[in-house]
Amino acid sequence: MGDVIIWLTLLLLIVLFNGTASYLHKNGKLSLWISGIIMGLLVPVIGILLSNLFLGISRMFYPDSTHEGSGFAAAFIVLVLLANAVLLLIIGIGIKIRTYVINKKANI
Repeated sequence: MGDVIIWLTLLLLIVLFNGTASYLHKNGKLSLWISGIIMGLLVPVIGILLSNLFLGISRMFYPDSTHEGSGFAAAFIVLVLLANAVLLLIIGIGIKIRTYVINKKANI
């Protein structure tokens, strides 16, 4: 049961972050690289909240356990979200460089 909660949480957060970044980028309101930076700054906060949430769930279902699995689960989600933020940052910078080069060639 715990694995399902972890994977669903990870899937929900990735869809939420990437969907928001994509929507804001398509509408021209926020660049992808800025979305990557913002996501990178929010990931530790989300990790702390998820760690507390998973620990509470673990204590409710398994009161005699050591609960280290909840910490590992939160750390796993944080690392995946951080990798996603870095990927958004790299893609956003690549798009900016490509746009700059195309505009520079058009002005020559």
